[in-house]
Amino acid sequence: MRFDEQFLERVRDSTSIVELIGSYVHLKKRGKDHAALCPFHNEKTPSFWVSESKQIFKCFGCGAGGDAYKFLMLMENLSFADAVARLAERQGIPLPKRSGPAAAEDDGRRALYEIMDLAAAFFREALEKHPSSGEARTYLEKRSISAETIQAFGIGYAPPGSELLAHLRSRKLQSSQVLACGLIAETSAGQYRDKFRHRVMFPIRDLNGKVMAFGGRVLGDGVPKYLNSPETVLYHKGNNLFGLDKARDAIRKADFAILVEGYFDCVVPFQFGFRNTVASLGTSLTENQVRLLGRYTRNVVISFDPDSAGLSAALRSIDLFLQQGFRVNVISLPEGYDPDTFLREYGFPAYQEKLKSSTPFIEFALSRFMSQKKDPFSPKGKQETVSQILPYLLKIPDRIERAEYVSLVEGRLKVDGQLIRAEMRKATGKQDGGEKPLLAPRLVELSLAERTLIAAVFDEQWSELALPLLETELFDGLLTAPIFEKVIEQRQLNRKINVITLRKLLGEGDCRELLETIALDASGLPLSEDAVRGSLRALQERRIERENIHRQEAIKREQTNDLNSPAVVQLVREKEASVRRKQQHHA
Repeated sequence: MRFDEQFLERVRDSTSIVELIGSYVHLKKRGKDHAALCPFHNEKTPSFWVSESKQIFKCFGCGAGGDAYKFLMLMENLSFADAVARLAERQGIPLPKRSGPAAAEDDGRRALYEIMDLAAAFFREALEKHPSSGEARTYLEKRSISAETIQAFGIGYAPPGSELLAHLRSRKLQSSQVLACGLIAETSAGQYRDKFRHRVMFPIRDLNGKVMAFGGRVLGDGVPKYLNSPETVLYHKGNNLFGLDKARDAIRKADFAILVEGYFDCVVPFQFGFRNTVASLGTSLTENQVRLLGRYTRNVVISFDPDSAGLSAALRSIDLFLQQGFRVNVISLPEGYDPDTFLREYGFPAYQEKLKSSTPFIEFALSRFMSQKKDPFSPKGKQETVSQILPYLLKIPDRIERAEYVSLVEGRLKVDGQLIRAEMRKATGKQDGGEKPLLAPRLVELSLAERTLIAAVFDEQWSELALPLLETELFDGLLTAPIFEKVIEQRQLNRKINVITLRKLLGEGDCRELLETIALDASGLPLSEDAVRGSLRALQERRIERENIHRQEAIKREQTNDLNSPAVVQLVREKEASVRRKQQHHA
């Protein structure tokens, strides 16, 4: 959906970016601005800054930056249109009415969500009242699921037969719409049946709490044991985590998430008070799921089943988490237990202790690799284990932490640490490129005069003095030239000048990032009339120096032909005049 600029400004201007970002991360006041640990990469020292006056944020560590819309896009993995809609809803501003194909698409999705709500209500009522639901209620009681938890998660029951389809048809809904929701299956041309039958039902919700899919646990000996909704317009299983709509605030508060595998492994810890628990929807963890979790924390404790499949899944998950800069620990439960059964047998204190004593991922991976070797201390066993553990060591960003884990591997395997480090250097040498250089060091290339004038341009008190004095020629050859060109252009057009407007005019790329960086950096610069005028004089002097250098080079070229040529005489005169102008600036 496209929004006109007036609407975008209205929503943006009504939003406090400090309040918005402060609802996701802990901001601390730093002078005029606010600082925090960046939510988009792992760091120990705050490099993430937010400016209320300029309505922008910037991380000097990873380079992320922008306005309120951009923050929501990054934090919630939203499109621009969805971020605008979310922010407008937050501010109580109604969206403009849509028309044409876009409106039809919106209406279609809304209709599917309404069908999912009807199905969820049907399953909840069936659990309470359906004649066949006794087995489901007994099963939930056996697994110690309380009435409060049933209500919190909206757990229900799918009766045998095709009663859901009949119920939805009685509401005048078309089978094609119900099929698009993944609630029924086509048995033959034009014939349908319920997809979920005689199962305990778990609604799968998006971050807004809307039901987009279901997971069903069979009652009795039927197969499959767990049946999940297929991919639909509303639901992409690799992009979602079960329970995250309820867990995200607790995850932010605790600053870590507990990742489990199944519905009951999520529901039972929630019931016992571990509200920061999410499940991977019965699939191998995906990059998108890791990124989704990364909006709320960069710390995760994996609590999978201790069987072979669970341990292998944990190793695969660790690799994905490390790629996204997470700190990862692993809970070791006794054989035969999962989070659900362990909590029901041993209770809150025992699981809390397991959390506290959870193993750093390197120790877990090392133990796993060593257990797979017939003789882990043989030369071959050591060599194979070092090769397996090496990729994990290389993904640890902190050098001190990495050195500690190298020492751990050295002690456990009884291998010389120098050999491990040599293998790491060899592996690093084979890797190409590296990350893009961070933007913040470019500030070193900027003069104090440029930074002062940027600060003045965006300061309500000093912009009236600075703007009329700016000339495009002052910035020739400087990094800030494109920024000041847009500032001068906007002033000539008598248009509003702020960071948000300039970001849009500059487009994607280094100039936009440089603008965000120096705009926040400039917030701390002291401004006065002397500072503004002095900065202009400094840039004028730099321009004169650049012109003199060019003239001197031209004189040398002309002198090789004729020392007294009119061209040489003119260049010498111009150079002398520029020297006089420079002296006048100092007078």
